[in-house]
Amino acid sequence: MIEIKHLRTVRALFDTGSVQAAANMLCVTQSALSHQLKELEHRVGSVLFERKTQPVQFSHAGELLLKLARKVLPAVDEVTEQLKAGNDDTQALQLCVECHACFHWLLPAVRHFNAQPNLPAVEFVPFIEHNAIEALLHQQLDVVLTTDIRMTEQVSFHHLFNMELRLLLSPDHALANCTYIKPAQLISETLLSYPVPVARQDVFRHFLAETDFKGKVKPVAQGSQILQLVAAGQGIAVMPSWMAQPYQQQGLICSIALGPEGLRRPMYLACRQAQLSSSIKALTLSIRQFSPVG
Repeated sequence: MIEIKHLRTVRALFDTGSVQAAANMLCVTQSALSHQLKELEHRVGSVLFERKTQPVQFSHAGELLLKLARKVLPAVDEVTEQLKAGNDDTQALQLCVECHACFHWLLPAVRHFNAQPNLPAVEFVPFIEHNAIEALLHQQLDVVLTTDIRMTEQVSFHHLFNMELRLLLSPDHALANCTYIKPAQLISETLLSYPVPVARQDVFRHFLAETDFKGKVKPVAQGSQILQLVAAGQGIAVMPSWMAQPYQQQGLICSIALGPEGLRRPMYLACRQAQLSSSIKALTLSIRQFSPVG
């Protein structure tokens, strides 16, 4: 009557708060997920949630299924990971970086890890970036580097290091000579950022949270493109200090602290809750060893 896919759907609906977001997380169309939910409601003989609420509000029946999903799915995922590991002890770990480019220090860490005996190799997955946690839960990835903690009932986050986020701008910009930047100084700027929701961006969550931002947010797919646009005076950006260094050395970009004490955020290695293994622990240690000084 109730299938594992139904429990995953209910859990995804709770985690994301909407049918569309749940569909994206599960890599299905919204119409397909809506059809599945209607089928499930027919099976249990009850409405599961209010359609017009944001986030969705579960009915009593929906709460019961959510409780079941929280109990059953971790056990299913744990056994799945054990079977997966038992079938192939040398299966490569699929790794993706969800946020900022960091290959100049991450590649040495991966080489160090791959050189150790009796450990699976690490392979980079470059085509999944800004929704890597969702891909992780969909078994498309094994480990993710991210600064964005979410879906903690299903994902385990392991602290790697703290990085400093800096304001990057052209040397010709009016703020280029500031010692540090105050939030009010950015309210009318054009902010270049990765194509992720503003609610997930550190600069809005931790620096501009109490500021009435009236500027523009321009999404740009790649970090290298953001830096080039900043150097060309097409906007400003907030990125880790290590990304600006090559451009700073050439005099193409200025890097300024956010606030008198700077803005520092943690970087995490994320994996599925049931997946934490000695291999992932070893990878965590390797990344910490080669991580940049934030």
